[in-house]
Amino acid sequence: MDLSIVIPTLNEATYIVKTVDEIYKKRSGQLSMEIILIDAGSADQTVSKVKDKVDIILEDDGLRGAKFKSLNKGGELAKGDAILFLDADSLVPPNFDLNIRDGLKKTEILGGAFEFQMDGNGLIYRIIEWINRIRYRIDHKYFGDQGIFCTKKVFSQLNGYPEQPIMEAAYFCRKLRGQGKLVLLHSCLLTSSRRFQRGNVLRVLLLDTWIWIQFSLGLSIRRYARSYWLENEQRS
Repeated sequence: MDLSIVIPTLNEATYIVKTVDEIYKKRSGQLSMEIILIDAGSADQTVSKVKDKVDIILEDDGLRGAKFKSLNKGGELAKGDAILFLDADSLVPPNFDLNIRDGLKKTEILGGAFEFQMDGNGLIYRIIEWINRIRYRIDHKYFGDQGIFCTKKVFSQLNGYPEQPIMEAAYFCRKLRGQGKLVLLHSCLLTSSRRFQRGNVLRVLLLDTWIWIQFSLGLSIRRYARSYWLENEQRS
């Protein structure tokens, strides 16, 4: 199996080098791999810092405003049998490539994700992890900070991520589950806790929970997308 790793970016110079370096450090070396960076118009050194470390770079500020655009562009460019969609501030676990390969061995498994873990220290972050792990065991809809993966075949069949400006990964998991099963890999993807650190932990947790409740009830959550995107643009 060949693996394509798609990383959407916008002003991620602080994190992107570590993220890419960990991919090379943690890969098994047994599978062919390509890294595709899709940048939505960074104003910092995101692209220049990893231009010699990745296989494909696409820069297009027309992708601003919704992450699904970058994810779909990367998925279209991917040549691997499987695609891992990786956030720019998330670190893969050891042998992540073999874990994905093994997770996709059964024909009824179309995709999946890793366990959620945060890099923040303190009890509050362990509570957030616990809440999230219960949530996705109930609804089987994973978020982007868990490293969503799927086969290239099903990605193409479903025409990629739905045109949703927020919680695009959860909507994508809903589409995947309509065609087959998803697998939860028990190794942990380590993601940054920066959103919680910058925005008051309790406030961010309550807002995320409120948005998830509305999503679960089938209500529109598009009105929250603008503030989320502005946060991405202001990182630099």
